[in-house]
Amino acid sequence: MQFKNYSAEKIKIDSVTSDLTFEERLLRQYLIRQIINNDRPVIVEKLKDAPEMAHIDIDKIILKLVDKRRIVLDEQGQIIFVYPVSALPTHHKVTLQDGRKLNAMCGIDAMGVAFTLGQDTVIQSECSLCGQSVTVKITDGVLTMVEPESLHVLHVDLNKVDNWAGSC
Repeated sequence: MQFKNYSAEKIKIDSVTSDLTFEERLLRQYLIRQIINNDRPVIVEKLKDAPEMAHIDIDKIILKLVDKRRIVLDEQGQIIFVYPVSALPTHHKVTLQDGRKLNAMCGIDAMGVAFTLGQDTVIQSECSLCGQSVTVKITDGVLTMVEPESLHVLHVDLNKVDNWAGSC
């Protein structure tokens, strides 16, 4: 299977963690694990009881991650999105190599999970325009299967879009 790049422009995207401090990265990864392992939003107040996070100023780091658009809180103070993972059901289902399953924020984010978590993934999604089923497999960081074979991906420079991380 050969994939074609029809764009004459190469897209240069900084890592989502490129502007995060060590503590912000640590908390972000912890939040991702919590959402995946528990399949529900994370309550900020309960984070303060987590022994792994005892050395971190939770409130300060949460505000920084919100400001940097790496997490989204709902009105009840629950963390519902930790880029690229969603604690809410979506049409973008990801199965990790280790068997765990999660929802991604969008189709592109679903592909990013392979790189965020360093695992092979299988993505079951659907076209947001027509609802057609889409399956993508990423193995060792490479697309190894796409269905339908006519699948195209449109990417937008999110640095030029306000509030791309979503809101409730």
